[in-house]
Amino acid sequence: MDDRERAAWLEERTGGLGGTDVAAIVVDGAEKNEKGGCFGRSTFSIWAEKTKRVQPEPGALNEAMLRGQLLEDYVCGLYRRKIGKEAKLTDAGLTWHPGGIPIFGTPDRLVDIGENKGGMDAKTRRYKTGWGSDGTSAVPLDVEVQMRVYMEVFDRDWWDIAVLFGFDMRIMKLKRDKQLGQDILGAATDWWKKHVEEDEPPTPDGATSTREVLQRMYTAKEDCMIRPATADEIDLHRELLKVRQEHKDISDKKTELENQLRHAIGSDEGIDGVATWRWSKARSKFDPKAFKEEMPDIYEKFTIKVEGNRTLRILGE
Repeated sequence: MDDRERAAWLEERTGGLGGTDVAAIVVDGAEKNEKGGCFGRSTFSIWAEKTKRVQPEPGALNEAMLRGQLLEDYVCGLYRRKIGKEAKLTDAGLTWHPGGIPIFGTPDRLVDIGENKGGMDAKTRRYKTGWGSDGTSAVPLDVEVQMRVYMEVFDRDWWDIAVLFGFDMRIMKLKRDKQLGQDILGAATDWWKKHVEEDEPPTPDGATSTREVLQRMYTAKEDCMIRPATADEIDLHRELLKVRQEHKDISDKKTELENQLRHAIGSDEGIDGVATWRWSKARSKFDPKAFKEEMPDIYEKFTIKVEGNRTLRILGE
């Protein structure tokens, strides 16, 4: 799709939660040991987009998304060859849950093999963390939740995930569990009601995307003033100062131990099973200061202004 079509598609998505949105919400509340292989998507970013605090950027595709988009047809083709030519694969597009709840699915393909009706999604991954062997149901939690949402939206009994790790192609298989599916949709609609309809933002997390969203949401004006802190903000500040000191202490200790290891290695190349300490290769480096002095006109011609960012400076340290 071109940028205009993608913009319209993104706009429609703000009316509810898709499979990947629901997956991020479920993963956010999961234990750390349940998140292996999951993409760390921010629920705060989801809230900001659904409430239109920020506008999704139509052309904004990261490397992983672009790779997945380009390889989707290829992986679907490999999948069809493996399951048989009698399988009919259909692109369903964005489809809303028939029950009128704010949940939609955007699966890669619906799959019909005679009366046997299911679906499939094509995935590309660099790492195999969270993925089981071919033919099993062992997939990362976010992938499982996404597919279970699709099974409920499209009323399908099974869903396959064709995942490509380089040249390693696996077909993972999930069977529908209607109760589990309804529980997932219930949790998603509760989240939507609380955070979107009632406009209660989730607590900002530590994701880079959350920081980027906050930067886009809050543009300081020149006439803004520094105001007095509330009691909650004072508590937050104290906790942050405490964590920053703990982080500094740990960082200092880490550097101390690394230096002790360097001293232990000495002139050797390393210690077997412990560490190596090798020279890196020499590299060429551009010297902008010298270039400016020698060719100021050319330097000015190719110099651009970059818009500044708001910088958070912690006071009281």
